[in-house]
Amino acid sequence: MLFNNGSTCLLVCFLPSSWDIGEWSECSTTCGLGMQHRQVLCRQNYANRTLNVHTSRCEHLERPEITSSCQLKICSEWQVRSEWSAECNMNLRPFDVENCDMGSCAKSWFYTEWGNRCSAECGMGLRTRGVLCLTNHVSGLPLEGCGSERPQNSQVCNSGACENRIEWFTGPWSQCSAECGAGSHQRAVVCLMKSEEGHSVVPPYECSSLDRPLGQQSCTLKACGAKWFHTDWSACSKTCEGGFRVREVRCLSDDSLPSDACDQKLKPGGREDCSPEPCTPNIDENCRDKYFNCNVVVQARLCVYDYYKTSCCASCSRVAQKQSVQRQSVQRSRS
Repeated sequence: MLFNNGSTCLLVCFLPSSWDIGEWSECSTTCGLGMQHRQVLCRQNYANRTLNVHTSRCEHLERPEITSSCQLKICSEWQVRSEWSAECNMNLRPFDVENCDMGSCAKSWFYTEWGNRCSAECGMGLRTRGVLCLTNHVSGLPLEGCGSERPQNSQVCNSGACENRIEWFTGPWSQCSAECGAGSHQRAVVCLMKSEEGHSVVPPYECSSLDRPLGQQSCTLKACGAKWFHTDWSACSKTCEGGFRVREVRCLSDDSLPSDACDQKLKPGGREDCSPEPCTPNIDENCRDKYFNCNVVVQARLCVYDYYKTSCCASCSRVAQKQSVQRQSVQRSRS
């Protein structure tokens, strides 16, 4: 294996090398003297792989011939030994076409140039090429049809030392948040620093020069069909002593259009009671009982008089509030 245009070699240069000899090609002529060729490569074994190396690695060995003369058979031809007779006998006319069999067609390995991209962004990796066994009729055959050793379709490559290389790492997507209709799923996205010692997590700003992968995106497992939708509840009609609040409820299809396909038994309520607690009277700070026995005034029902209403203001106000609540309850029950 050569590096830096063949000027410098690594450990593989000291490994045993040998000539790899391919099969002879088809003779260049079907009869008479011709030429045939074969492929001769210098190879070394490295890390359980056979690599093509420069021919200089095999210069200590005698290089096999790559061309040779050949002759499949002696060329033959028709010769006429007599002059034409007065009248030709068609039964004696020589054939001008006849069947022939030159044996099996020649097979050869065909391969593309090595790919320019190494499988690893840094450190040791592999690069590949396409390898096919074809005949001279350009028809595909099984790879073992060529007989000789199959050329390698991958070789070791080195993209340089892994020194503080940063990259985004993404985890697997989570399950969709909705069993039907529009939902979303998430995945972990972290910035990693890659070195010869391994990977380590670094702050996201270290990867700010790279496009950050999405950490969340929408998803839809299946259509939901028509479903009930509702607004938020309105404010309560009263702040105490029982009121009600409302909301709007609609049946909508997958494309957000009104629908009649929703189950009426599952329809959310559009009205509910609220603020059941009793009202707390707003008593003026100046409204106080001036006497300790104002409870007697209440029991004697003297709060109807202005004097007692002022002298026992707090006690009389509580009684008035309680009577008001009772009257409202009676009115609601009658209605």
